[in-house]
Amino acid sequence: MINFKAALRTTLLLVDDDRLQLELRALVLKMSGFSVLTASSPAEAISIVAQHPEREIDLAIVDYQMPLMNGCVLADYLKERYRGLKVILHSGEMEIPESEMGSIDAFVPKSDGVARLLEEVSMTARISAAAPEQLLGGEAYA
Repeated sequence: MINFKAALRTTLLLVDDDRLQLELRALVLKMSGFSVLTASSPAEAISIVAQHPEREIDLAIVDYQMPLMNGCVLADYLKERYRGLKVILHSGEMEIPESEMGSIDAFVPKSDGVARLLEEVSMTARISAAAPEQLLGGEAYA
């Protein structure tokens, strides 16, 4: 079962330029007990990080294909400034050069669904996870 006390102390930064994807994933993550900050661009993510002292954001979830810089470049930037920050690359893009993924702690294809993302967030943030069906109110979503 997910440790909701730990989840409530976990702040996520979710970055995706697709507004619908951003809002859907933010809603599911919030319903699972996480505090979620959202950014619809890498520039907005950088601004959010600048406003939050180190250790206020525990994990960033970033899309790969975004304007100005891709998710791997954003991950590099975030990790340079936020020591210890974990980053999950969550993307529909499957042909990502391994050489770009040095700052990525985990990769979850969007095609794997929200349940898989929740599982990886729980593992990466070191929160014990329930089965995806329990996290999503009894139904597994893909």
